[in-house]
Amino acid sequence: MPEHYELRLLADFVQSALFPAAWPQLPNTWARPTPLFVGGELENDERGEVVFAEITPPVGPGLGFNDEDLRKVVIVLDGAESDKYVSLSGVRTNVMAPPKDRIWGNRLYSFGTPHNSNPLLNTTLKYKQNVTVATLAGPNPAGITGNTVPYRVRLWGYVYKAAELPSVFGTMQFPAQLIDTLRRRTVLVNKAPIPVNAESWLTLPGGKDQAIPKINPFARYAYNAAVTDALQGDYQFRLQTGGVIEEDENLYFEFDDKDALLIEGLGVAAANDLVTLGNLARTGLRIAGDYHPKGPTTRQSLTPTDVGINQLNYGLFRVGVPGGPLNPIVDVYSAIPKLDRPYLIWNEIGMVVIRDNGVAVPPDPAGVVVAVTGIRIEMRS
Repeated sequence: MPEHYELRLLADFVQSALFPAAWPQLPNTWARPTPLFVGGELENDERGEVVFAEITPPVGPGLGFNDEDLRKVVIVLDGAESDKYVSLSGVRTNVMAPPKDRIWGNRLYSFGTPHNSNPLLNTTLKYKQNVTVATLAGPNPAGITGNTVPYRVRLWGYVYKAAELPSVFGTMQFPAQLIDTLRRRTVLVNKAPIPVNAESWLTLPGGKDQAIPKINPFARYAYNAAVTDALQGDYQFRLQTGGVIEEDENLYFEFDDKDALLIEGLGVAAANDLVTLGNLARTGLRIAGDYHPKGPTTRQSLTPTDVGINQLNYGLFRVGVPGGPLNPIVDVYSAIPKLDRPYLIWNEIGMVVIRDNGVAVPPDPAGVVVAVTGIRIEMRS
């Protein structure tokens, strides 16, 4: 069977005593295993594309409330970290890339469509030498012990022999169009056609050597770093106003005509298993001053995401298995919900917003986490 039809494990990092920096992993520290350690090296005549990730979240000692703070997982391609575009939460309650066999309804999030020559579909992460991951422990004083369940990060995708790339992919054709049918907006993405071969591999969408315009997958999260206003007003996940603590969590986009983001998925979950969505009322997008989804009034716009029924839920939910003497509980996960239609932010200001119910949503670590997926376009030279 040709190698490009074989989905394979590209990298596998397990928290264990074999990697002392992660056993235990102290608060606010990184674990950076080498490509060799995770089995992520390629031969000189091979090229790889990462299609999806699986994160088994860490679980601490005891029963009940024992999430551990795997705050961030970043994919490292040929030594370059992808966190500008892909920054994944690994906390069990809000994990963005859960194990495939535990996802409810098999709604797996992928970085793109593999072995495909459509530039807006094949946004998989490309590499030519090696791939690994970097993991960050959050500020929880306990760090990450993994005493009950150590964390594990696996990357899946395809590896191609250099000689077979032209026959698998052909030529990637442009122009392509990002289309927001609801708002009747279109961005034309144009460049010269790219014959796909070993030399051009990293210039494809998802590669680090792209020419302008650049096309990349987008998957990032944000915690509310501050308290909401207790007045049902908009809370913005904006770095400049203290809404988040770092650039990778900034979900406020002030774009001119050289930048665009097509938002395809949006979710909101509790920060960890010690808290609930509590006082959260609504979650959604504000683009060019308009709220999405719209409502009969401004106050009733956005998606209801209260503790009773959260239409944008993702991450952990527990399912009881009847019939056993102990009625065991199985961890099952929801993927980040796909929006009914994608929304385009281009040459305007767009942002993710949440609202409370008139009582403040407390800040991290007792707040909420939002997650966004989509396609990022950069047209600035």
